Amino acid sequence: ANTITQEIPRRSVQAWSRVAVGMVMNGGTSNEGYKVMWLGNDGNYEVYDSMKNMWSCPGTFPPSFKLPLALNFRSQPVAVGSMLYFMCAEPEGVLSYDVSTGIWRQFVIPLPLHLTDHTLAEFQGRVMLVGLLCKNAATCVCIWELQKMTLLWKEVDRMPNIWCLEFYGKHMKMTCLGNSGLLMLSLKAKRMNRLVTYNLLNKEWQKVPDCMLPCSRKKQWIACGTAFGPCPSALA
Repeated sequence: ANTITQEIPRRSVQAWSRVAVGMVMNGGTSNEGYKVMWLGNDGNYEVYDSMKNMWSCPGTFPPSFKLPLALNFRSQPVAVGSMLYFMCAEPEGVLSYDVSTGIWRQFVIPLPLHLTDHTLAEFQGRVMLVGLLCKNAATCVCIWELQKMTLLWKEVDRMPNIWCLEFYGKHMKMTCLGNSGLLMLSLKAKRMNRLVTYNLLNKEWQKVPDCMLPCSRKKQWIACGTAFGPCPSALA
């Protein structure tokens, strides 16, 4: 297969604030094009159309939304069809933007109690939440699904208890990247780094073997990153 690479032109508006970047596909293949969107915490946003090879400012940000946006920049936006979902902290919940219609919506959704680090994920058209629960000295990674009718988070799985015991009494931090139903969790504490994968389809947790950086005594962990989903496929 031949992989097609394309350089995206510079945006017309240069934003110096922190931005969240998401992508949606126009159809089932990269031949039908895709759109990339960036959203700044000041409410500015632009959309790149691969078919036109240009950025555009499709509209104005709703005046009812509180600015600056308290986006969770460690939580990458997730795409469901033409919809992009962004995690927001004030008010607590999710922002959505329909790239095809230009419509913004805000969902005030309380987070689960005792939640520290958290990020959004997507699986088979469902919006998921991955988070680190810390209560007293106990710590565990949990998975929730957003219920469309109640607009509440429902727990659907959690890390095996015997793994959670390893984190007991430690101040853990979590980074999560996900794409196509597979999550990579980076769990870090003082003198501890763990990489774990979670398969949303079969609810399988797996530990990733330790990886030592060259010329270093420290084990590798993920500080931040973006796993685009969907992503244009290689063309045969």
